[in-house]
Amino acid sequence: MNEELEVDNTEVTAANADSITPQTANEADIKNEELHKEIVQEDNSQEFDAAALEGKSLDELVEEARGLLIQTPKTASIRLKAIRTVFYDKYNTAKDEAKEQYTADNTDESPDFVYEKASLIDSLKGIEDEIKKAREEEKKRVEDEKKKNVARKESLIAKLETILVSDETLQTIAEVKGIQKEWKSIRVLPKEAINSLWDRYNVLLNSFYDNHGINIELKELDRQKNLESKIELTKKVESLKAEKSLKRSFIMLNKLHEEFKNIGPVPNESREPIWQAFKMASDAVYENKRKLYEELEAAKEGNLAKKIILSEKADLLNAVAPKDLKGWNEKAKAFDELFAEWKTIGPVPKSNKDAVWIQFNGVRNDFFTGRKAFFKELNAARNQNLKTKEMLCEKAEASKDSKDWATTSRAMIALQADWKKIGPVPEKVNQAIWKRFRKACDHFFEAKNEVFSGKREEEKASLVKKEALVIQLTELSSKEIDHKKAFEELKQINAEWRSAGFVPHKDVKRISKAYDMANNAVYTKYSGQIEAAKAANLSDHYKELKGSSKDGVKELENEERNIKRKITTLNEEVASIERNMSFFSKSKTAEKMLKDFDAKIKKANTQVANLKKELGVLKSVKRAEIPTEETNVTDQASKKE
Repeated sequence: MNEELEVDNTEVTAANADSITPQTANEADIKNEELHKEIVQEDNSQEFDAAALEGKSLDELVEEARGLLIQTPKTASIRLKAIRTVFYDKYNTAKDEAKEQYTADNTDESPDFVYEKASLIDSLKGIEDEIKKAREEEKKRVEDEKKKNVARKESLIAKLETILVSDETLQTIAEVKGIQKEWKSIRVLPKEAINSLWDRYNVLLNSFYDNHGINIELKELDRQKNLESKIELTKKVESLKAEKSLKRSFIMLNKLHEEFKNIGPVPNESREPIWQAFKMASDAVYENKRKLYEELEAAKEGNLAKKIILSEKADLLNAVAPKDLKGWNEKAKAFDELFAEWKTIGPVPKSNKDAVWIQFNGVRNDFFTGRKAFFKELNAARNQNLKTKEMLCEKAEASKDSKDWATTSRAMIALQADWKKIGPVPEKVNQAIWKRFRKACDHFFEAKNEVFSGKREEEKASLVKKEALVIQLTELSSKEIDHKKAFEELKQINAEWRSAGFVPHKDVKRISKAYDMANNAVYTKYSGQIEAAKAANLSDHYKELKGSSKDGVKELENEERNIKRKITTLNEEVASIERNMSFFSKSKTAEKMLKDFDAKIKKANTQVANLKKELGVLKSVKRAEIPTEETNVTDQASKKE
């Protein structure tokens, strides 16, 4: 009957669940196989993503492969393929880099290059051979078991045929139960034999229960127990709706279908209801998991969009090649961050998986290939820098014992300046070459310091003298004396300052600054008295000029015109300079010229100010000495001017 139909050994899926009917259970199970395989395969791809292997070293990849020996041969074979791909990519890249470094660091006379990780190839091949051997043994074992199971089921069918032609007794019922139990325990069969064996077995079993009338109560009790078992299986199917794993759900559902078909017949009135209940529960699981599967597929589309964006970012990042070491390192860090983000994104649709990975990883490989070429050139430049620094070391070592202190000091300082201009050398010799150069320089300057140690004492004594002179200047700026006497003292202090000698180099700026500040303070204080004295002398000069002859007033007027002409000339000069400044201010190279213009303007303005003072003194003398009528006329003319 319908509930006794047995399905194929292939896994049950949700692809055609809606089409399952009591008459076509086998067909529905076979149709569902395709979707289930796809889901299970996709689930396996999620559990073992080859991209996750990118972060492992060669040794870790070999250990990962070694760990596959405890798994089933089929699973180990699939996973080993992914490990081999990543391993050989990393191995070839690492070997090439090691060989290039070996070539750069060694001469032509060095022994041939031997890569230290070469033994890992043999280890991986050994693991691969073991897995292949286990896979072949597994296949042979499965085929042998299938043949044995066919023979066992043929034997059970023969026993059942013998029982059917004999009278039914309690013993024969027990034998049939034993046949059912043993039949159920035999699972692995050749696919082509499953249906034919089941059909023959099912016909014989139904004939046994339907055609014999002995022990009706015992048969009904047995059918009732079968019904209870199928009810429990239906409940188990309903509970699968809460299972989160798609793979586990379909594996469990497949097992429950297998158990349902092998339990045996139930009361006639319950055959159709229990099958419909079991089918409805299965359909609900299929529908629930189908929705979950669709949600996962939708999420994969979102993941695909995210990974496409990362690929585009990688393209932009790789669009312009860096020019220096810092730039390459920064971009390498950025690519590592993109790859870390890539690994956090879930799976994508199977049809796009390889393409999007090839696109992203291809850009990464292009970048790191360029980076490798850059470092190759960089290493060549560093080796050249090393040769240049070795030449400087040789020059420093040749001069370190020289007694020509002045000339050699300049030469050593020049060598140190040249050293700073040279770029980096290989890291492994950086400290050694620097210590060699530093040792030669230190040897010379230490010897020089010993010779000039007495001179330093003289410089310290000169420093004490100059500090005392600064104190004298400070005291002079606070005194209230005649400016002539003050400038006599200032002149004396300046003479002593010049004769005091050199001071330690580290104190030159400090003591010079202190001296200049104190000197300026003295000059500022007494310069006012000088200006007043100059003004008084100027007034006497004009008075004397006026009284020297009867034409003294005219001479004062001539002098006044000369002063005004000079003021006009200077003002015109300032205006001309200012016009030129506005013209040259647009030039990027006119900074020095503009400073010169500013200095000329300040000088001219100072001269104008002095001339105006002189003009004021002249006018004052002129007004005081001429008659009233003439004075008024002159004053009016002066105001107009």
